[in-house]
Amino acid sequence: MKKKTIRLLALSGGALVILLSAMLGHTQTAKDSEAKEEKIQSAMSAGPASISAKATVLDWDMSVLRKGTNEWTCLPDRPDTPGNDPWCMNEPWLNFLSAYMKKEKPTYTQIGFAYMLMGDAPVSNTDPYATQPTATNEWVEHTGPHIMMLVPDKELLKTMTKDHKNGGPFVMWAGTPYEHVMIPLEEEHHQ
Repeated sequence: MKKKTIRLLALSGGALVILLSAMLGHTQTAKDSEAKEEKIQSAMSAGPASISAKATVLDWDMSVLRKGTNEWTCLPDRPDTPGNDPWCMNEPWLNFLSAYMKKEKPTYTQIGFAYMLMGDAPVSNTDPYATQPTATNEWVEHTGPHIMMLVPDKELLKTMTKDHKNGGPFVMWAGTPYEHVMIPLEEEHHQ
């Protein structure tokens, strides 16, 4: 009788462990699913719905969160930067971003467009890898909604302003492999 009771308690305890493990696993799966959906919604906020609704959504480790059906790719807000800065981009910008992350020269050959309708993190207008303001790196604190454009022939950008306070489009990171045109969608208010 004593052995049967011990065996029954052991089986009950094992079943309880399995049940708790399954419940905890389900809770973790639900949390993972919720976090994934939040990232997808964040990424989709970067561009117009006509683009982002069917775009592929990547996380910042370049894993696919959602496969899309058009030629656009969106990424969520970066967790390691201040502010809300998701992106939606076409293939040339994906090439640009990959090269930038690897500190390599981009190899795109077509005009590229990227949307950042939620704005951007504070950034240098002159140094692609600056992480804080200096006396010479033209720190841009309040970048509102904007479109970015890549032009393969950098000669076409030579006469364009580099002044981010000009009230209109300007060249960011001029003279670097990451040179591109910033097109503000609303007037920036300087303090």
